[in-house]
Amino acid sequence: MNVLMLTVRADLGGGPEHLFQLLDNRPESAEIWVGCPEDDPYHSRYTELLGADRITTIPHRKFTISALFSLVRLIRHEGIEVVHSHGKGAGLYGRLLALLTKAKAVHTFHGLHVGEYGAAKKAIYLGLEKVLGMWTASAICVSDTEAQAITAAHLIPPAKLRTIVNGVVVPAKANAPVLKKGAPLKILSVSRYDYQKNPDLMLDVAIALKGRREFHMVVLGTGARFDEIRKRVQAEGLGDEVELQGGVPSARPFMAQAHVFLSSSRWEGMPLAVQEAMSEGLCPVVTDVSGNRDLVRDNETGRLYTDASEGAAALAALTDTDVARLSHAARNQIVSAYSVETMTITTFDLLGEVSVQ
Repeated sequence: MNVLMLTVRADLGGGPEHLFQLLDNRPESAEIWVGCPEDDPYHSRYTELLGADRITTIPHRKFTISALFSLVRLIRHEGIEVVHSHGKGAGLYGRLLALLTKAKAVHTFHGLHVGEYGAAKKAIYLGLEKVLGMWTASAICVSDTEAQAITAAHLIPPAKLRTIVNGVVVPAKANAPVLKKGAPLKILSVSRYDYQKNPDLMLDVAIALKGRREFHMVVLGTGARFDEIRKRVQAEGLGDEVELQGGVPSARPFMAQAHVFLSSSRWEGMPLAVQEAMSEGLCPVVTDVSGNRDLVRDNETGRLYTDASEGAAALAALTDTDVARLSHAARNQIVSAYSVETMTITTFDLLGEVSVQ
């Protein structure tokens, strides 16, 4: 089976990491090529796994005719049977490649990202997805709520839709520290500083929590609004409580120093950072939105909240006993249902089915 994997992002993020795990755990029977931008860190990581001759450069989050026909030539030269696209930008390439060649298209949505679109832009995107669905052999949803949203939008026939939940590498033991009674609560968050990740809500939670309990919040990530949010941290007098670390190669070392993982997202597909945190033994406190709801059951495997007041109240009320109970249940859930091995086997089984259709 010859497969071309496509992503228009290879910077830090859940989608590029998802693709990395598929490549790192690929079966011996699969010959794989990757089309991606020359972004750090995943372009080099993909190259290390596959070799430079298996990597084709395409623009970062941009569609070009020259890139499209470069991929057409690659497919024809290498006899590629399946194109597996990840995310909406790559999905445009992937389905057009199926139209222009004999390769079959499999598309993973990684979330229905229309929350920041106006009515016209949303209608155009959804209409385009319906057209692209004509050249899609199979589509993958990474969570049940994502599958429900895509089905409700009639983007693709239900017979072509498959739910394969994201998986993560699960460490042999929980690495997060135990919260000692009366100790400061150590909170970790990851943000792209954009509309979806909603960093303003994260700061609103910190503002509402200040004075209610002692805490220290570390935020990882980069994005267009990083400097703006940094200025707001100072303006709100949160300099001692909130530490913006910027981009880091991996969040896992920071997870080994935190008790709680905080998400402020407006929506998710299947949040990889939350999954990783749960696997490390952190207690998740996350917004009650799609994707997060698939992972966290309120007061069973973490806490769900809808606004800053609820989020701060949930954090303020956490005792050492609560954190121990919820983090243990959260890790067990990841161990039992969200392993990267299961995700990889199921995905490549589907690609194999499509290749012989």
